Amino acid sequence: MSIMIFFDVNGTLIARDERTDIPYAEAVDELIGRENTMKGINTSARSDHDVLLEVLRRFGVAYSEYLWKKFLKIYEEKLESYRETDVWRPNADALEYLDYLRLRQVQLGLISGELKIGARYKLEKLGIWKYFPVGGFGEDGLRRFDIAENALKKAELHFGTRFQRVYIIGDTVQDIRTARHLGAKVVSITTGSNSRSELLLLKPDHLIDRFAELMGEDAPF
Repeated sequence: MSIMIFFDVNGTLIARDERTDIPYAEAVDELIGRENTMKGINTSARSDHDVLLEVLRRFGVAYSEYLWKKFLKIYEEKLESYRETDVWRPNADALEYLDYLRLRQVQLGLISGELKIGARYKLEKLGIWKYFPVGGFGEDGLRRFDIAENALKKAELHFGTRFQRVYIIGDTVQDIRTARHLGAKVVSITTGSNSRSELLLLKPDHLIDRFAELMGEDAPF
């Protein structure tokens, strides 16, 4: 059976706290020329591009392709400056679980609102970027559903198959909604921005506190 597993990044593979998005926030501040421009903005399960558009509207700045390219340059500089710090750390037992999956006949990819360059820096820091040959990222669509659709198309093209089973592993209710949109199964992990009770309301196929719960004889894949 051909199985495709898509992972979210922040709160799923990467531990999510106030440090996680420091490079992005600093890049937005520098672009706007003011401090704390992200204050009060909910970034959970949103595309980085969509978040930037909200900040620009807040400060009355018109969007343009020139401005977008300028932001990407600033953001890469910020990511590079934090490469050797501890702002990005593995979430729970994610690294052990990826080692487990590498021994099984499954394909891995990403579905994230992160821009690809941000996901790459974060996951390279953990040594796991190489495990994800395909993905949908923040530049692939403003909305999560668009990003997910693009991710699945890329995966089918890359691996040359239509998958018999698709899973999404994530920490938010939006990951559950996205899985349902794709007709995929969903694993929710309680390490992110939504509580266990909030996740349970949307009835994920599996609800876990650690990835070890997906290993062993009763593992879903």
